[in-house]
Amino acid sequence: MIKPMRHVIIVLLIAALASCDTGGKYGDKIDELSSAKDSLISAYEELEQDVLTLEEQIYKISFTEFQERVDSLDELLADATDSLIQQRLNKELEALKQEMNNAKQASIAAFRKWLKARNDAFNEKITEIDKALAELEGKVARITLVSSHQLSPKKFEHYFETYGSIESGQNVSVNIEAPGTIHKILVEVGQKVSKGQTLARLDSEVLKNTIDEVQTSLDLASTVFEKQEKLWNQKIGSEIQYLEAKSRKEGLKQRMNALEAQRDKYIIKAPFTGVVDEIFYKEGEMGNMIMPLLRLVNLQKVYVVADISEDYLGTVVPGISVKAVFPTSESAYEATISRSGSFIKANNRTFKIYVDLNNEDGSLKPNLLGVLHIKDFEQDSAIVVPTSSIQQDALGGEYVYVLEKEDKRIIAIKTPVTTGMAYGTETMIIQGLKGSEEIVLKGARNIKDGQEVKI
Repeated sequence: MIKPMRHVIIVLLIAALASCDTGGKYGDKIDELSSAKDSLISAYEELEQDVLTLEEQIYKISFTEFQERVDSLDELLADATDSLIQQRLNKELEALKQEMNNAKQASIAAFRKWLKARNDAFNEKITEIDKALAELEGKVARITLVSSHQLSPKKFEHYFETYGSIESGQNVSVNIEAPGTIHKILVEVGQKVSKGQTLARLDSEVLKNTIDEVQTSLDLASTVFEKQEKLWNQKIGSEIQYLEAKSRKEGLKQRMNALEAQRDKYIIKAPFTGVVDEIFYKEGEMGNMIMPLLRLVNLQKVYVVADISEDYLGTVVPGISVKAVFPTSESAYEATISRSGSFIKANNRTFKIYVDLNNEDGSLKPNLLGVLHIKDFEQDSAIVVPTSSIQQDALGGEYVYVLEKEDKRIIAIKTPVTTGMAYGTETMIIQGLKGSEEIVLKGARNIKDGQEVKI
């Protein structure tokens, strides 16, 4: 098995080394030799798999006879009844098993010895190729391929992040103002209603009978008063009779007005235009003034409430730009701080800010958690570089590689910089660059100061 493998190694090595003449380019020689090395390793792996398969087949064939003899002795031992015969068979069986184990160990030892010799030969050839590669790579200076970024002054903005939640000014629980049985619920969950629209009616039969009774008494009192007034105008009758008739009429009228106002409380109307979010009663249940009838919300105008550290008291003020991002709904909004709180909480040293948002599609729900990116710094005509282009040396100093052209060559120059604020993928440069340079973006970690590169 070693001879075919050696043949493959020799052929590949000769083909690779033959290409390494002094007239060719070193880069081509290195590529060809590396390819030969890869092919050699691939051929070795394939050959190794074939050898393992063949060894397994040989192993099975070699020890099938041993196993058959063991099985035969086991059968004779099972059928034997004489103790002397059983002792003899047991000795033969033990001897045969020992012989089989010795043969297995000898086979494994021989295979390992052969495999080691084969691996040593393979490693020797790989070492020869590696040495040839090292000699060639020492003779050629490869030009590293990089990508670049052209700088130009631009506006830089810095944001900090904080969490907030959605709230709505029109998110109310509509309560029952008078106790009574729920006679009719006229809306459904999710239904849009207008301001003043009737939402439900309570059973007001008892109140209606009382109103009818008082109305009858009021009609009579009004008639009596009119007649008494005519007599009083004619100087007929006493003043007490006139005043009693007047007082009775006015008292019944006031009672009627109170009953009419109370009857309005048996009709529940929408306080504003919105959507019915939840209904807490069913028709026929007894309503009370403690438990609300339903929840009514208007989500067209919502706002985000967030707690801000007192450290930002001077910078986070109404009018500052804000980016509101809501990961769960995959939406983002550009807005400004609408108003801020005038009170700092003693327990966490924060104050509240409010950001109004337009929510015409209704995608933002009350208590929805969002992330606010609040602008706390901006500068026009700043020198800004991609953060990934900045590197650090062993002493912690930061630098970038600036590309300079020398004739037809492009040289990477290590340039120390002083960085400022960073946001997202960009960092502002305070000192070290003019803002018109072309810097290395990708590949900077593979080059050194003064090295020739290719874009």
